[in-house]
Amino acid sequence: MSLATIESFLEKRIGLSAEAVGPELIAKAVRLRVADLGMPDLTAYQGYLERSAKEQTTLIEAVVVPETWFFRNRKAFDFLVNYVTGAWLSENLGRRRLRALSIPCSTGEEAYSIAMALMDAGFQNDRFHIDGVDISEKALATARTAVFAHGSFRGEDLSFRRRYFDLKGDGFHLHDDVRNAVRFFRGNVLNDRFLMDQGPYDIIFCRNLLIYLSPRAKQRTLEVMNRLLTDSGILFLGHAERQAAVSWGLAGLPAFGVFACRKERRKRARIPKPGAPHPPRQRRFEKVGKGVKPAQPTAPAQTAGSGPESVARDRAPDKDGPTASQGDLFDEAQRLADRGSLPSALTMCREFLNKHPVHVQAHFLMGLIHEALDNAEKAEEFFNKALYLDPDHSEALNHLSFVVEHRGDKVRAAHLRRRAQRASRKQAEI
Repeated sequence: MSLATIESFLEKRIGLSAEAVGPELIAKAVRLRVADLGMPDLTAYQGYLERSAKEQTTLIEAVVVPETWFFRNRKAFDFLVNYVTGAWLSENLGRRRLRALSIPCSTGEEAYSIAMALMDAGFQNDRFHIDGVDISEKALATARTAVFAHGSFRGEDLSFRRRYFDLKGDGFHLHDDVRNAVRFFRGNVLNDRFLMDQGPYDIIFCRNLLIYLSPRAKQRTLEVMNRLLTDSGILFLGHAERQAAVSWGLAGLPAFGVFACRKERRKRARIPKPGAPHPPRQRRFEKVGKGVKPAQPTAPAQTAGSGPESVARDRAPDKDGPTASQGDLFDEAQRLADRGSLPSALTMCREFLNKHPVHVQAHFLMGLIHEALDNAEKAEEFFNKALYLDPDHSEALNHLSFVVEHRGDKVRAAHLRRRAQRASRKQAEI
């Protein structure tokens, strides 16, 4: 067994893509486990890992990404409330409880946010049912305890904390009426019988999971989400995941900054077999108050033109392209955006563009950041600049289509999506 074999084990067990999370993360986790166990070398640890189910679970816990906070991307929860109090309620008034799922639920902030949003909208907690599912028992233990530190509260509007939490010592204790509204349990979406005895769900939050998955695991996850959704159910995704779901066969909802899909009554798009050409990964971002949270580096897209939050293919270097140090400047702009430091990222990206005004991906990055900040006008401007330089930039076409459809121009949006499909097919043939 080698480190590559351990990466393969993680891909098989939980669908984790080493390329998506970064091989260095897995290598670091393995080094720490070797040190903690007092193993002499990697070979000894590999043998132990093969024999020990407990160690397999421990390694999985070490590589999963638990980053979360309450009301991450407020627009998604605003959209949720508007949908539930409008279309869903008119169709289901007095008939049944709303069912919602948060996966991966991590330490519970997202699932509890759903509950608080519904309670703020006037729903009693006996009118809805929320399940939170995660592969990490350690994260689930925190979720069930429902005591949270300051890091779980981000953004400017923290009024919900006054309504639903009590500060005791160094922790914020969630009120029992919210805590009791959510059921948590361990589960692996790749298991054949995952939630077979549950559902269907009207609402599923599955944000920033696809970005970490291999193409095969991503396909499997979308199949499961489709099975678990009601016919009119809504799937909330991360910023760069929506296009992957649309390419798979779900219908994207043109709500700017929401990144949601629903079932579409049509035949799903054909998914290339594993091993078919796909674009390399690209960072994407999700709104965090006035900043963005990285949807970490994306896994390779499973469909041409799909996109954590759509995956952009690498472009050929611009003529007279950046030097190594200047390229580092662009990479640092991406890293700053990943950490939510948008003003600094924008400043650095502008500095880079001043020296390299025809750099396609820098214009695209600017569009992504502005989209994450809900600045549709600036996002459209930079997506158009990227398309001026590369008319076949399928991800820019897809992102721009949602911007203009949200504005109400459905004709142009449909035209942009057709262009994106043609560009994706062209890229797949290369």
